[in-house]
Amino acid sequence: MKRRNSLSLAIPSSMVAEISDLRDKTAVLAQVGRAAAIYRVDEIIVYPDRPDESLLMKYILGYMETPQYLRKHLFKRRPELRYAGTLPPLRTLHHPTEDASTKLQVGEVREGVVTGASDDGLTVDVGVETQLTVKGRGPSVGSRVTVRVTEKAPQLLGRTVKKSQLEEYWGYDLRGSKARLGELALSPEWDLTVATSRLGAEIGACREALGDRWLNSRRTLLAFGSYKEGIHEIVGHEGRRAEECFQFIVNTVPQQGTQTVRTEEAIHASLAVLNTFKD
Repeated sequence: MKRRNSLSLAIPSSMVAEISDLRDKTAVLAQVGRAAAIYRVDEIIVYPDRPDESLLMKYILGYMETPQYLRKHLFKRRPELRYAGTLPPLRTLHHPTEDASTKLQVGEVREGVVTGASDDGLTVDVGVETQLTVKGRGPSVGSRVTVRVTEKAPQLLGRTVKKSQLEEYWGYDLRGSKARLGELALSPEWDLTVATSRLGAEIGACREALGDRWLNSRRTLLAFGSYKEGIHEIVGHEGRRAEECFQFIVNTVPQQGTQTVRTEEAIHASLAVLNTFKD
């Protein structure tokens, strides 16, 4: 089941800039994608920071979220994806492994790409040997769509559905933010904003208050710093104080045994904590 409370992660565009090897960058971003899927994150937002690796992050995280059978339609060969073959599968519901149309069920939802359009409707590749037809007009050729199977015989038919209409967790969206972190956090789209920091309140001390706010929120932003600067320094460059931008600043790894906690490690730790709250 998907979350009742929509959860967005904010990560810096510099997240993997300190890593020199593309294979290692890919491996780190794979951890982010897996964590997002495991803990049912709805959106990953990449906010601007220097050095900027947002393009690389977009391609790797986007490739990882895309069902395997659609990647040939949506991704050309690019240097950023050189090690995409090492990415672990998400194994979410929108990444089915069944590739036979006879095994599809009426009512089943699949991700697809529009491969053709005519007066009869759209043809959509949904990862089986038979193209699915959607009657009427719709998105242009090359667009990614979510469809629900309505008939199997004599023709494979379906209709488009919105991701928001589904009860199941259906992967994460990606967004590149032009707004810097402080400005992003102060946007009215959020009713709960949480930053993670070694300098924040230990999770045990604020767990009850955070849990209450979590239960009553609809859209939550969870923000992380970079390898070189924490939340306080990053928003400080905007002339802001972290306490003015975020309702909670939390240390989700109290009494850490290492000098530093990497961003991908903090993401796992923080999402694991939030996952224990009532949804």
